[in-house]
Amino acid sequence: MAFIIAIAQRKGGAGKTTLACQLAAAFAAEGRRVCGFDLDEQGSFLSWGKRRAIRNDVAPVEVRSVGKFGLSTALWGARDEADIVILDTPPSVDLIVRQAVRAADLAATPLQLSQLDLDAVMPTAALIGEEGKTPYFIINRAPPRARIADLIRAEIRKHNLPLAAAELGNRAAFSESLASGRGVVESAPSSPAAAEIRALAAEIAEQHQLQAAA
Repeated sequence: MAFIIAIAQRKGGAGKTTLACQLAAAFAAEGRRVCGFDLDEQGSFLSWGKRRAIRNDVAPVEVRSVGKFGLSTALWGARDEADIVILDTPPSVDLIVRQAVRAADLAATPLQLSQLDLDAVMPTAALIGEEGKTPYFIINRAPPRARIADLIRAEIRKHNLPLAAAELGNRAAFSESLASGRGVVESAPSSPAAAEIRALAAEIAEQHQLQAAA
């Protein structure tokens, strides 16, 4: 049975699709069978998948588009076809996001280190809680040093919300890799960005006892 990760965050520009693509590439590079579903009408995750599909130098990641009422049917087949399924949701708290969270084993919520982002993420955290899940906050685009960043981290912990130990920095390498249908683990494997996404993928795998493909 596939492990399903829903990436959800009401605020636009939080980095949901970048996280979806980078995690998909990182897991695929480890030999896992990865499938993605783009639930956002903007279709950025799907576009990345199409660029990746024409390459012959990267591990395959099939990304499919799903309509508002087709997720359950789509997941039915994907559970047996893949080791990891990644759901990229739209910036909202509507029905499709709720369905994705309900189906997920992990509800990952990217969060930038600002008070506005923290305020904006709370409706998503509430929705995740209503579905009986716990939001898994992932710090994204973290500045190298900023006092506000430490304050936001402390605020998240004060609410007893799970916060990933691995953080993603504000690095151009993440977005640059997506233009060619790759992840940073493939376009810049020795970079700090690649080390960060590998650490996050390893943390998710370790916490949820995911076994890499032989």
